[in-house]
Amino acid sequence: MIEQEKIDELGYLDVLRSRDKFLTNKFNKSKSTSTVDFCKGALLSFDKFAFAKFGKDSTEQVIEDIKKLPEARHESIMVDLFQKYLHWKHEDSKASTSVAYYQTAVEYFAYHQLRINHYNLRRDITLPEDPKNMRHALTLTEIRKLIDNSKPKRKALYTVLISSGMRIGETMGLKKRDFDFSQERICITIPAKLTKKNTERQTYISKEAEHYLLPIIKKMNQDELVFSANKDIRKSVDNEILNFWNLRKKTELDAKYDNSTVHKITLHSFRAFFETQASNTHGLEYAHALIGHSGYMEQYYRLSNEDRLEKYIELEPKITIGEDFRNQIKIDKQNKKISELEENTQKIEELENTIQTLQNNLKTRDKDWESSVVKLFEEQAKKFSDPNYIKQLQEKEKL
Repeated sequence: MIEQEKIDELGYLDVLRSRDKFLTNKFNKSKSTSTVDFCKGALLSFDKFAFAKFGKDSTEQVIEDIKKLPEARHESIMVDLFQKYLHWKHEDSKASTSVAYYQTAVEYFAYHQLRINHYNLRRDITLPEDPKNMRHALTLTEIRKLIDNSKPKRKALYTVLISSGMRIGETMGLKKRDFDFSQERICITIPAKLTKKNTERQTYISKEAEHYLLPIIKKMNQDELVFSANKDIRKSVDNEILNFWNLRKKTELDAKYDNSTVHKITLHSFRAFFETQASNTHGLEYAHALIGHSGYMEQYYRLSNEDRLEKYIELEPKITIGEDFRNQIKIDKQNKKISELEENTQKIEELENTIQTLQNNLKTRDKDWESSVVKLFEEQAKKFSDPNYIKQLQEKEKL
């Protein structure tokens, strides 16, 4: 055993573990303020649980109390503690929120060097479950009602969300420089720092979204946020959620699922609508790649830029909302077909002319050949009718 004096001499190696350092580590790993805010909320929730159930002022006090007990008892005590927390939290929260908060608490306890066997946790902890309602499928009529009752900037925002499949947090962080106007459809490059998987990706927006977006974006500088005046993305998202709450109430589209506080229509519904239409048109892998599910993106980016754009244009009618814009797509398709027919008709005429020229050349060649043969026979016949020529041939035979 190392003597206590020697241990004290190694004090400079001690690492102070605190909530602030834990949250700083979370940010350094995720580069996401949203992740940090979520972890803060989870730990504050556990603080409230500790006070309500045990009269403890903080999660840290509970951790210190556990450390005072023999190490062999730590795990069984924590399993019981976390199970009680899950029951407590699920009384006023969705199961998914309760589980996510619990997982953050487990991570925080482990950060404070309390040993936890995750296999035992999975085996011994019973996770809460909510009744599963069938998800509401957003309809064109509902989307039109929302857009028709929105101001111009939010018409742009909502049509961009609907036609790109982006998350609201990704969209609120976009700057003008992220929009590429050089292609047949506007292409958006979503910076890695905005995405959930911390991976850059690209998507497109429809002509309808472009119509609403251009008047807003054309006067902006390259580094200006397109949809928000606030550089704090989390606050921008919260503001948009509040605005959508008011719009949903105004349009009487604020129904909730049975026995739930969750609305059937949320900002996320736009993303779900896009995913459904994309998967119905080109399959699940294509849809998952466009909305940023990393396991599918590699195959998507193996496609050339031309192929990706072509597939998006095929999808576009399904994610266009306004009747006028949908009709314009139909007109454009008909005009394209007419143009293709006219082009094909011209090609057929050119081919017919080429064939006719070849046939004429053949006829001319045949006629010239026939004339040459007749002339040859005439010359030979003339020779054989000459007595002197016949006499010459007879003399050659005698030789």
